[in-house]
Parts: sequence; structure tokens; C-alpha cells
Amino acid sequence: MAARLEARAAEIAKQRLVELPPPVAVPEFVGGFPREAVALLTESYREMLSVQGLYNQNAVRQRQVARILESRHGAEIASRAISDTAFAKEAFGDFQAESRFYSIDVLRTAAKKGDERWLLRSADALARELTLTGGGGAALDEGRSTDLRDLMHAYIDVKGVQSLANGESALLRSLGYSPGMPAPVKRIYDDVLFLRLKALHGREQAASMTAALLEG
Repeated sequence: MAARLEARAAEIAKQRLVELPPPVAVPEFVGGFPREAVALLTESYREMLSVQGLYNQNAVRQRQVARILESRHGAEIASRAISDTAFAKEAFGDFQAESRFYSIDVLRTAAKKGDERWLLRSADALARELTLTGGGGAALDEGRSTDLRDLMHAYIDVKGVQSLANGESALLRSLGYSPGMPAPVKRIYDDVLFLRLKALHGREQAASMTAALLEG
């Protein structure tokens, strides 16, 4: 049964890859990275998209993430794809939203393996970008706000919700949080913290713990 499911999933994925638009043409160097290094991520992300929802989805994603992390520039390119929209557009073209989504998975895995710098660097850069936008009175970009939420969830997955329950406000600061942020940006941190703490401690206690973390 498993072999048949695997074969069918591979057949569907192959057809999906054929139907995807071709990758964007990139120059010899993109954001300081060689074309081949960027192409490796593009190829891996397309493979990951092709198996979305299929039987072999998790296995393929794990294999492709490992491939990226084993490459010389993989984690750094993934980080730039999230933190630098101009780079993401040049490197991935219309595939940039998907590249940001899968890059977060790459950075989560890197952090689980002990290399947190790329995830934290991306979160900090994104927090600064949103703070600049929100501080100017403009509405926050929905996609970028989602990226920050996803990075927060990824880091909490790595560190554990208990680290929040223990009142470790340094965790928030490492993710770019500052008490002086514009309210719309602070709300992103508020929402994620409350959601994760509520699952363990209930609504009332989670609200109190979230407020203490944000004030700390």
C-alpha cells in the first residue's frame, strides 16, 4: 500500500512541476550569491510545492530542507529571502511568497540543529521593517505581518512554550520586540504569545502572562 501511495504521489508531483511557471532568469550573482546557489533553493522549493498535500509531503520537505542546509549558502539565502523583499523578488520572481514560506521552514530546522542566528536575524530585520511602516502611520503589509508571525511560531517551536511560561522576555527581544513599537506591530507579538500560552494555561492566565512578557 505504501509503495503504491508513494508512486502515485510521485506521479502527481511530476505533473505539477511541469505545470509550474518556469523559474525566473537571474544574473550570475544575486545579492552577492552565485546563480547556482540561488537555483538550488528555487529547485528545492519547487519540489516542496509540488508535493503539497500529498502522501510524501513531509519526507520530501525534510529531504529538501536538509539539502539546502548542507549547501554553502543555503541558510543565508533563506534568511535573505525573508528579510529582504528586493532580494526575494530578484532571486525568485513571482515565486517570492512561496520562497519566504519555505525559507521559514529552513530556518526553523537550522535553529533546531543549534544555529539560531539566521532565524533571529530575519525576525529582527522584519520587526524593524514593520516598525518603520507602522510608525509612519501606514497599514502593515499582510504578507510581511504573516512572515513575522510564522517566524515567531518557528522560534517558539524550537525553544518550547514553557520558556514563555517561565517569563523569559529575552526571547521576545531576540525576535526584534521592543515595548516602544507601534501598536499594530506589538499586536503581532501579543497575538502569537497569547495563542501559544492559551493552549497550555487557559485564556485568563495566558492574557496575564502575555501582558507581563510584553511589558518586560
